[in-house]
Amino acid sequence: MRLGRTWGILIGGLVILAGILVWLAFGERIEEGRCALRLKNADPESQLMGLAYQFVQPLDGRPDGVQDLPAGFGQPRYYTIRSGDKPILMAADFSEKNVRLRIDTDGDGILSDERCLTAKPSKETPVSGRRQQIGPISLVSGQGAGKTDGRFYMRCFREDARGLLIPFAAFYRTGKLRLAGQAYRVALVDGDHDGSYHSILALPLDHPWRMPACDVFAIDLNHNGTFEISLNERSEVMPLGRLAKVAEDDYAIDVASDGTSLALSRTKPQLGTLTVEANDIDVELRLWSDAADEHLLQSREQQLPAGKYKAIHTVLTKVDGLGNVWTLSSNSSSALTRMGPLEFFTIHPGEKTSIRIGPPFVVKADVQKMTSEEVSISPLLTGCAGEEYLPGLQQGRQRPSPPAFKVVDEKGTVLTADKFQYG
Repeated sequence: MRLGRTWGILIGGLVILAGILVWLAFGERIEEGRCALRLKNADPESQLMGLAYQFVQPLDGRPDGVQDLPAGFGQPRYYTIRSGDKPILMAADFSEKNVRLRIDTDGDGILSDERCLTAKPSKETPVSGRRQQIGPISLVSGQGAGKTDGRFYMRCFREDARGLLIPFAAFYRTGKLRLAGQAYRVALVDGDHDGSYHSILALPLDHPWRMPACDVFAIDLNHNGTFEISLNERSEVMPLGRLAKVAEDDYAIDVASDGTSLALSRTKPQLGTLTVEANDIDVELRLWSDAADEHLLQSREQQLPAGKYKAIHTVLTKVDGLGNVWTLSSNSSSALTRMGPLEFFTIHPGEKTSIRIGPPFVVKADVQKMTSEEVSISPLLTGCAGEEYLPGLQQGRQRPSPPAFKVVDEKGTVLTADKFQYG
C-alpha cells in the first residue's frame, strides 16, 4: 500500500511538471512589435468602447430610393448608416411598444423583404426612459476571404423625440506585444461595422457628435490591465490613425484587414510645426488626428507628424504677479463646443502652421426656450478666434462662484436678477 501511494505521488508530480513545461512552451508568446489578435465580447460600458459608438439621426422625410414601406410600420423613420464608405438605408418603426428595424442589406430599396428586427428593453434612464436594444446585427457578408465578424448592437429609446439610433460593436480584438523591452496590451474595435480594420480617422468630421466614426485603437500605456480613455489628457483609447506615440517614440500601425494581427514599427514621420499664439498664456491641447493622437502640454510651438488635426480640448493657464495660477478650459464633454481655427487644421511637412486663440474674450448669452414658461440662459465665453470656453476662471483647483446676471427691458428696468447654477 505504501509503495502504491509513493508511485501515485510521483506520477502526480510528473503530470504537474509536464503541465508547467507545456505552458512555458506554448503559453502566450510576446513578440517584439507584433502580435496575433483574438476576438472577445465587448462590454458596451467599458472605456475601450467609449469612442466606438455612433449617433445616427433620422432623415428628413422618406428618401427617393425607398421602393416600399413594410406592412405595419405606422410611424416609420428613415436612416442611413455608413459601413466603411458605403451608406446603407434603414427604416425604424416607433409605433409599437418595442422599436422595430429593417435594414436594406441588398441596396434595392425594397424593405418589405428584409428581416424585421425587434428591440428588447434593456435599461431605464432618467432622461430618455426605457432603453431598448436590437441585435446583434451584421452588415458584412459571411462570404469571401479576409472578412471578419462585423456584428454590432443598436440602442434606441422609444420615448426619444429625436429618434436617435446608437450602434456599437459587439466584439473587439486584443493581443500583447513588446516595444523597446516593455510589454503592452493592445486592442482594436471595428467602429464603423464594415468587418475590417482599416478605417482611420477622417477629418473634418461631417457630424456634430464628438465621435470619430472610424475604427478604434487602444494600448495599455500604464500596464494596469485596462484601457483608459481621456478627452482632456493623453489617452490609451484613440481613433485609429497611421501612427501611435509610445514613450515619446512614433510607431507606424500596420493592421491585417481582417483584424487577426497587428504590427507596430518605430518610424520617423515627416514633421511640421504648430505655433499657437495666445498673448503670453500657456496653452494645453488635446488633439485627434489621422496621423497620431496627441497631447501637447503648455507649448506654443510644437513639431507634429504631418496630417489633419482637430482639437477636442483646450486649456489656457496664466500665473499672476502673486503666483496664483488661473485656468480657463473648453468644455470637452460637449460635442457642440466650437473650437475656432483649432476645429480643423493641417500640418504640412517642413512648414509652420500658426493659430491665434485666447484673449480678448467676449461674454455672450445662449438663450433657449425649454417650455412655454421656462427659458434656459447659459453664459458663453468666446476667445478672439471664436473658440468657446467654460465660463469662469478657475484659481488653482477651486471652481469659482457661479456668475450673476440681470435681465432688463428696453427701458433698463431690471426684470430679474439671479446667479447661474452649475450642472
